[in-house]
Amino acid sequence: MAWFRMRVSAAAGLSLIVGVTSGCGGGKPAAKDPGAAAAAGADNKAGPAEVGKNAPDLSIQTVNGKGQVTLDSLQGQVAIVDFWATWCGPCKQSFPKLEELAKQNSGRVQVVGISVDDKSDGVADFAKSNGATFPIGWDDGHSIANRWKVDSMPTTYILDVTGKVRFVHAGYHDGEADAIAKELATLTAEGGGTVKAKSDSDSASKSGTSASDPPPAPAKTDSPPVAANSDAAEPTPATPPKKAGGKKGAKPGAGKKPGKKPVKTPVKTP
Repeated sequence: MAWFRMRVSAAAGLSLIVGVTSGCGGGKPAAKDPGAAAAAGADNKAGPAEVGKNAPDLSIQTVNGKGQVTLDSLQGQVAIVDFWATWCGPCKQSFPKLEELAKQNSGRVQVVGISVDDKSDGVADFAKSNGATFPIGWDDGHSIANRWKVDSMPTTYILDVTGKVRFVHAGYHDGEADAIAKELATLTAEGGGTVKAKSDSDSASKSGTSASDPPPAPAKTDSPPVAANSDAAEPTPATPPKKAGGKKGAKPGAGKKPGKKPVKTPVKTP
């Protein structure tokens, strides 16, 4: 917790300077410009990180080969900014959970780990040994942590696609990962339609068509349509040809009733 002691010492030194200045008969403090104060509150680059405000400025070089991470690079996707340290016991529990969330929400959520250790030695090894493959940066001199006003380890900030702070988790407790998962689902659902519309237009442009174009008409063919279940359908038998000669001739005597045989009258002999 060396960086916390450093902040206390710095605060004490600042109080001493203010006291000396006041004792030397300094005049009244200069009036603050309301317009400038309002602009600073809206922009919020100087911090602190608070729910409902835009996240303070962030720019850090990673120590595990993931390049540079800035607040601008996180725009357009939900982001988890996690402040941690190698001496932080709960961080060993939170890292595997953050990695799991990153994989479950690949392409929609970006996790960034920011170490507040006094030295960078062992930062990358700690992250790797605890299963983290997301970008890991080292906050040299605690400038980012001081700007965001981080007070406990770990502290996890969840930003929406516009870069606004929506949720803050100070410390890590049982059930924390489930709560974060629900928050991520809410935020990704808010920005899900935009992502889907973009992917549809991209696929349409690759195929040379517009997403609003009607589907192409089926090609015409000279062949008769084939039944959907052509294998099960039985072929229709062809009509047998008629025999030449038309109707069949009647058999001789057919249709006639046989006549009565004549009765022979016996001839009487005188």
